Amino acid sequence: MNPLISPAEATKHITDSLVTTETEVVNLNDALNRVLAQDIVADRDSPPFDRVMMDGICINTYNHILGSWRYKIIGTQAAGEKKMLLPKGEFTIEVMTGAPLPTDANCVIPVEQIDIVDGYALPHDGIDADDYQFIHRQGSDCKQGEIILEKGTVLTANELAILASLGATEIKVSRLPKIQLLTTGDEVIAPEETPTDYQIRRSHPSAIRGLIDANKLGEISDQHLTDDPEAIESAIATALESNDVLILTGGISMGKFDWVAPLLKKLLGEPAFHGVSQRPGKPFAFWKPTETSPVVFALPGNPVSVMATMHRYVLPALKQMLGQPLKTQKVSLAEDFQWNTPLTGILAYRLQDGKALICPPSNSGNHLALKGSQGFAQISPSSLHKADSLVEIF
Repeated sequence: MNPLISPAEATKHITDSLVTTETEVVNLNDALNRVLAQDIVADRDSPPFDRVMMDGICINTYNHILGSWRYKIIGTQAAGEKKMLLPKGEFTIEVMTGAPLPTDANCVIPVEQIDIVDGYALPHDGIDADDYQFIHRQGSDCKQGEIILEKGTVLTANELAILASLGATEIKVSRLPKIQLLTTGDEVIAPEETPTDYQIRRSHPSAIRGLIDANKLGEISDQHLTDDPEAIESAIATALESNDVLILTGGISMGKFDWVAPLLKKLLGEPAFHGVSQRPGKPFAFWKPTETSPVVFALPGNPVSVMATMHRYVLPALKQMLGQPLKTQKVSLAEDFQWNTPLTGILAYRLQDGKALICPPSNSGNHLALKGSQGFAQISPSSLHKADSLVEIF
């Protein structure tokens, strides 16, 4: 490894080297969790008409002020029908929720506050009859031409509903980066196989693919390699040619069979960094993209280290590549936490009544310690963090 750098320095190396992916157009039905690559403007006012908010009758308050106590019903304004005209005088139109407010009406009285007798509506004594009560005014939510959704917005179900209401059915989004995951290790076998006493089942692809697929951060494929330098070099060389991002796990420490780091140096030259002052994940390495090679993240092989570095560095980087604004998230600690290690802690946390309870594993191979965790918190070296103090989370 090279001399250790801080997590902040590692982050700067990564963020300064990334560029946003190209754009593509997708159908509204395929846009869930994609990142918007254009501003979306309103094609008309919202609501597009004065909208009735309660079943009842509509009147003009001028008549009510003059003391009118009964109104002749001349028709019914239903939702989805052309707007009617309310004549001047002591007349009313029955209105349904969602209907356009008839022309020259300016007040809705709910059905619960009137009696209907012989074709007349009789408002109850003492009720309110104010201008524009129970009326959703035209343009009160937004005006035509106003920006409704900004570039960089992640499209959840709420945003899809807005897009549909605006008639936006073909959406320009950031293209998902093509990602290759390479895992290594002679001791690792497929999950469906039965291990011997000296083997373990492969878990990294399931976790990493889950993180990327759930957040629509890329199109990922994976391949496992034994500790054979020729096979590893061939797989890396192939992956470098046809992907936007290469993620590797294992083989980057200083062991006799740690082939990944030296082979990456052979193919790409020196990394931007190799070694971060953090626990877990100290051997983490990064190669900047070039005109002929993708972004390369080389993660340590232990399961907790993989998840810590994925949350702390890789997921934010993928979001940046998609054009999402970088945001710092902080949460209060649920209780005092003492960290006695002279390295920055990248530690799992669970939410407890809306606050973070730090859950450090016994070691970086204990992936069972991550059960129920919501993410990772960054803890300063050799520090005591008091309850309710803020920590950055990923």
